[in-house]
Amino acid sequence: MNQLKKILEPENVAGIISGLINGIILIVIAMALSGLIFTGPLEMFLPQGIGILLFGFLAYSIFSIFSASHPININTPQDIPIAIIALIAASVMTTTGKSWDAEMSFQFIFVTIALTSVLVGIFFLIMGSLRLGKLVRFIPYPVVGGFLAGTGWLIIKFAFAMTAGVELSISNLTFLLDQSNFVRWFPGLLFGLLLLIGSLYTSHYLLVPGVITAGIVLFYVLMTFNGYSFLELQDKGYLLGPFPDGGLFQGSPIKYLNNFKWSVFIDQLPSIGTMMFLNAISLLFNYSGLELIIKKDLDLDRELKVTGCGNIIAGIFGAPPGHLALGSSSLAHSIGAKNRLSTIIVAIMCGSTLFFGSKVLIIFPKIILGGLLFNLGLSFLMEWVVNTWNRVSKGDYVVIILILTVIGTIGFLEGVLAGLMASVIMFVVNYSKVQSIKYTLTGKNFHSNVERSEKMKNIIERSGNQILILPLQGYLFFGSANRLIDYIKRFLETDEGRELKYLIFDLRQITGTDSSAINSFNKLKILATIHNFRVLFCDIRTQTYSKFESEGLFENNKSNPFMNFEDLDYGMEWCEEMIIKSEKHSSNEQKSDSMIFERQFPNLLPYLDKLELDKNHKIIEEGSDPKGLYFIKSGKVTIELDSQDGKRIRLKSSGAGTIVGEVSLYLNKNATASVVTDEKCEVYHLSVKSFEKLKLEASDEATKLHTYVIKLLSDRLTKTNNTIQALMK
Repeated sequence: MNQLKKILEPENVAGIISGLINGIILIVIAMALSGLIFTGPLEMFLPQGIGILLFGFLAYSIFSIFSASHPININTPQDIPIAIIALIAASVMTTTGKSWDAEMSFQFIFVTIALTSVLVGIFFLIMGSLRLGKLVRFIPYPVVGGFLAGTGWLIIKFAFAMTAGVELSISNLTFLLDQSNFVRWFPGLLFGLLLLIGSLYTSHYLLVPGVITAGIVLFYVLMTFNGYSFLELQDKGYLLGPFPDGGLFQGSPIKYLNNFKWSVFIDQLPSIGTMMFLNAISLLFNYSGLELIIKKDLDLDRELKVTGCGNIIAGIFGAPPGHLALGSSSLAHSIGAKNRLSTIIVAIMCGSTLFFGSKVLIIFPKIILGGLLFNLGLSFLMEWVVNTWNRVSKGDYVVIILILTVIGTIGFLEGVLAGLMASVIMFVVNYSKVQSIKYTLTGKNFHSNVERSEKMKNIIERSGNQILILPLQGYLFFGSANRLIDYIKRFLETDEGRELKYLIFDLRQITGTDSSAINSFNKLKILATIHNFRVLFCDIRTQTYSKFESEGLFENNKSNPFMNFEDLDYGMEWCEEMIIKSEKHSSNEQKSDSMIFERQFPNLLPYLDKLELDKNHKIIEEGSDPKGLYFIKSGKVTIELDSQDGKRIRLKSSGAGTIVGEVSLYLNKNATASVVTDEKCEVYHLSVKSFEKLKLEASDEATKLHTYVIKLLSDRLTKTNNTIQALMK
């Protein structure tokens, strides 16, 4: 009684029901998929083919029971590799295999199926071991779509070959439309269409078994009404069979290896290799779908390794390649199955049919089996030709149709290669349209972190249009590099371009360059020489620098317009220094700057301490009390941060006529950065004690100092705002 209650628990009942439904569907699919391979010259071996497929469903089900990472994980042979094996079989049978006898042909295909599974298994194992599960997803989406659309077309051609006895082609059109042949294939096509239309309106799990049952009943009703007996239907080839006595299990194909045509098999390796990649994509797509259904992340590398082991074991006994069946797994989940009972029921049903129930399959009409093939092929075309029209760009859609057309007219492998080439060309064209210039700045709205006196700022401001800053992004290749040079050429023709003296490239976000891009920069070098401007490369990566250097772009001579700087800040500083020197303002201005503070605050001097400091003297240390404010009378200092790796990060530099330490003084906080002298400096120091004394004894002077500091901070804020506005354009 307790055992019965346990069996009747909701999750067990759901597992039994989903297992029975999946079992029926998978047995029918085994017959349909075997019809893909064992058609034409191999049609007499269709029963053996059904046995091979049924064993595959049994083997993968048993393997899933013991190895699946999630209870609702049903593995089965897959349509993509079987379609490619069918293509291999058709190719071999119309070429080398023409001279083989029937038994030799069957043995070759049987061993090919097994070897393909073993190779797929090894490929999956290698991918999983190298943790390459996510890399397969980089194959272009339209190539996958075009392949699947082409697969659908091939399946439809096989369906015609199975039902009408000839392939679908223009030369066979008259034969196919003959009344006696029309009735052989058209009902199957109609059945497949009706099943497809039904699936568009409902996803109920009883749809497929219900339509199949109704189709079989209708077939026998119509045939009985037209006076056909069961034996006559068998004799005229309307039914499956005849089946061999006993079960359908064919044993291991290892016994056929001695006479195997290895040279013929090796010729098929390109198709098998393509199938490996596409099968891996299918596997990963299915597991991604399962993750969404069960709302749980799965280890894709682990699944690749486990599935690889399953394919190797199944292949040794002759099963075709297989992996997770998302449809069967999602059906079991939707019914409410939560344990492995559903997979166990599937294994029992497939095993019973394989070993004991082959005679029951005789009642299955070939029209229904052909209809299932038509439905499978039409489903592929519906998904990847019709539904993708609004899902992908028109360029990607053209690639899908191109692959479908080439597969249908020339060949499978040629179609995939054509699609890959078209995708690469489209990628290059589209990527070359991506703007490599992130934004544009000039010396008017972007400055170095060197703080200068008011007069120096005015000089730089007046000549700011002499500097053009182009931060670049992405990967520079011939397409994007040519667009960059074209942009510079157009800029040089403008009024602002005629003022250009310094062109700065910020390469922080450039991931790399190819050789053709280097050639474009050679053209820029000529352009810079003709128009008399310098080109500064800032923050260039080591690999890119090596390419530039090997091409002689950074050769050390005065006529070379190309220069290399550590980062944008140092590059901007050099340009600003060149502008100041060009104004012939340097010597007199430095002397004037050193006297600014004395002239502006003569009454403040008694409160200041004059210091003479050597190079590399740390005036203020990060994290410590700066002990007041410092006015730079002469020389230059750098405000910097100390990084964890010991590298100094320059925030800004300050020259004569500027102050440091004002923020800490007014906020009464420790210094957030260090201040180090770059050269011998003279500074005035206003200590905290003197600052307090100043506020008490000379409030007017203190107010003038406050106003000076406020103006200084306002200038810095204005500079920042101008840069932000330029970046937002």
